[in-house]
Amino acid sequence: MLRRKNGSKAISASDISQYVYCPVSWYLKRCGVQPQSSGLKRGIDAHEKAGSRLILLERRERAAGIFRLLGYFSAIIAILLIGWILWTYF
Repeated sequence: MLRRKNGSKAISASDISQYVYCPVSWYLKRCGVQPQSSGLKRGIDAHEKAGSRLILLERRERAAGIFRLLGYFSAIIAILLIGWILWTYF
């Protein structure tokens, strides 16, 4: 890895990618902590839990979008029906 003139480590593109994925993992790697630490299992579990929450959120957003479209469609049908009734009877 490259070093700056003042002796600190330079940050590479892969470091940025790892930081975006998991800042804690990036920090631990940067400090020289080996990946076989006792907190690794907790970190993996936390990522799996967060991933399952994201999947649930994606499903809820998709369902909300479908209900929104159904609401728009129902509103348009109601407006057309009211217009037809008013046009026919008045």
